[in-house]
Amino acid sequence: MLSTLTLFAYRLASFAVSSLLLAVVRIRSKHYIYSILANQGKQNNLFCTWLRIFRGDIPYFLQTASTMASVFKRIRQFNSDRLPEFVRLKYQAMMESPFRFFRGTCHLFYEDLVRAIDWKDKTHTWICGDLHLENFGSYKGSNNVVYFDLNDFDEALKAPASWELVRFLTSIHVGAGSAGYTAGKAEMLARYAMDVYLDTLQKGKAVIIEKETATGLLQQFLTQVQQRKEPDFIKSKVKNDGILIDQKKTYAISDKRKKVVAAAVEDWFEANLPDKKAKVQDVAFRIAGTGSLGVQRYILLVKAGGKQHLLDLKQVERSSLQPYTPAAQPSWPTQAARVITLQDRIQQVTPKMLHELRFDKTDFVLKALQPTQDRMDLSQCKGRLAELESLIGTMARLTASGQLRSSGRQSSSIADELIAFAGNRKKWSAQVLAYAQAYAGQVQSDFDTYVSDCKRYLDQEKR
Repeated sequence: MLSTLTLFAYRLASFAVSSLLLAVVRIRSKHYIYSILANQGKQNNLFCTWLRIFRGDIPYFLQTASTMASVFKRIRQFNSDRLPEFVRLKYQAMMESPFRFFRGTCHLFYEDLVRAIDWKDKTHTWICGDLHLENFGSYKGSNNVVYFDLNDFDEALKAPASWELVRFLTSIHVGAGSAGYTAGKAEMLARYAMDVYLDTLQKGKAVIIEKETATGLLQQFLTQVQQRKEPDFIKSKVKNDGILIDQKKTYAISDKRKKVVAAAVEDWFEANLPDKKAKVQDVAFRIAGTGSLGVQRYILLVKAGGKQHLLDLKQVERSSLQPYTPAAQPSWPTQAARVITLQDRIQQVTPKMLHELRFDKTDFVLKALQPTQDRMDLSQCKGRLAELESLIGTMARLTASGQLRSSGRQSSSIADELIAFAGNRKKWSAQVLAYAQAYAGQVQSDFDTYVSDCKRYLDQEKR
């Protein structure tokens, strides 16, 4: 007990002395402080707390002091209701790199953002919620035209426009490092993305990205989808009318579970597309992405209309942004309805086959399977800075376009409000850029701590 009290007194004294020192040097600009943090390359959690005390953010300090859980404990708590055997795979995947960790911790990002945000943004717009460099991809739309667009809407809801932007900019800082680029190059790319996003938003006109107008890496993505033949894709995933189980991307499930899933999907076809006479031939558990690992996700081989098709059936949960956004949300009939409605609202054209399904008191989204290789892959951008810059500019245009396209729906900000927000960029853009750069340092720090704690946790589980 004595040692605990001594440690507490030492920490309290450290906070007081550090706050006094900060006051003496009279650092007047929050933006300058953020830049100091970012240039360190790695944020120190105690320094961040001293910073907030100096700024007079006492409510934040009290909240943090009362909930000083480790990063790994916060992650475990968030994933506590998911399938344990697949959550374990998620934990392992998140140890691969800071960027993979960032992809898997959307909830941490917004939990931290709402406590530290220091810019004003009164817009309420529809966002995908988990925007980062690898949540863009190419796909065949419902009109059979190939598009490149935002492609993950599990976290989508209404929130300030800058929330989507700051997560995207943070992903540039974190992702550029994983792709081998310097902090200086990452800062350049983030500033360029900010400028393109704001210019597009201020013009008030959404853009569309198609294969005919694409160049460089983007053209490769779109051409890849255009040339892909569904029968060839199915052959790569199927053997003897059964899904190939590789224990990496696909896992076998029990016959009992297969029957439950197959019956639900066949019932859906019977109710909605009876002429297809669909029959589920096989079902397996599917591993894809990072953030959603641990929720129920299946790959289905279905024969419908005389042809075989591969479908993706994914459980949908409440958006992890829900506890933090200041914007009032509609009352959605199901979480799957939220995802599908907002994907249709934000994208120019949705992918082929996108429907909601509910069974076992659980919401699912059913869609045609899109190959993972059609998603943006940072590993392809190493040593290709000019092409990466062009691609990031396209992503920024698409981000602004999605917000413009969905504006004015269900009490979201109208286009004129978004245009005005972009026009007032001098009042808030510097803070957003600085926060993204600084938080990338926090991601690195959290990643280092996470890897150490996670290895210890996984080792204990093996015993």
